[in-house]
Amino acid sequence: MLRNISLLASACLALVACSEGAQSQGTSSMSQSERDDIEAIVHAYIVEHPEVIEEALIELQRRARAREMEDFTSLVATNEDKIFSDARDPVLGAENADVTLVEFFDYSCGYCRVSNQWLVQALEQYEGRVRFVMKEFPVLGPESETAAKAALAVWEQGADKYIAFHNGLYAAGRPLNQARIEQVAVENGIDVEKMRQDMQHPDVERHINDVRSLARQIGINGTPFFIINNEVVPGANVDRVQELVEAALAE
Repeated sequence: MLRNISLLASACLALVACSEGAQSQGTSSMSQSERDDIEAIVHAYIVEHPEVIEEALIELQRRARAREMEDFTSLVATNEDKIFSDARDPVLGAENADVTLVEFFDYSCGYCRVSNQWLVQALEQYEGRVRFVMKEFPVLGPESETAAKAALAVWEQGADKYIAFHNGLYAAGRPLNQARIEQVAVENGIDVEKMRQDMQHPDVERHINDVRSLARQIGINGTPFFIINNEVVPGANVDRVQELVEAALAE
């Protein structure tokens, strides 16, 4: 059907070109009657085949999405060090892994909770082969920010403590207030007093603000958001994420 649209458009352009050619030779330009004829042809075709409108819109969306992905790829390359090598970010898995996967996430995000189920499995499945960089990116309000600060504070107590706490926050339910956060900490053997102190440190808030600034530079405005090599996956499309991981590992 798109071929039919193309043929129709080509025919109309040919008529216009003929008119312009005539004009360049000193003859009269396209008359209003001729323009009306062309419009009538197009109108009649669309009325007879209304599905072309839907197909054209789908194609426009596809092209817009492709341009958006190209922009993301360029911006990821520009900000590569901040994305993959910020020493402050929690990192799970081997430092010398073959592949690095970055996730921007929010503990109040239901889609992040879904994608985290995949991450837990992937940590085991790709043990030693994939490095997971965790970007605490609270975008859903004060509770999200409190949870992110607590998680970054717990990171100072070790990777094992962090991942247990991280998973515990997703499983904790709502509201995700300070009391519930501390309950999760107690349940996972976290030094709660140290967590309280560390989460108030100015460096923790500065780190979160830097992640937000980075997200703005790249064009990230929602969670979860994954980056692997220079490929991006917005949303909880873990099938696509795994596909990219597998492809990267096969290189």
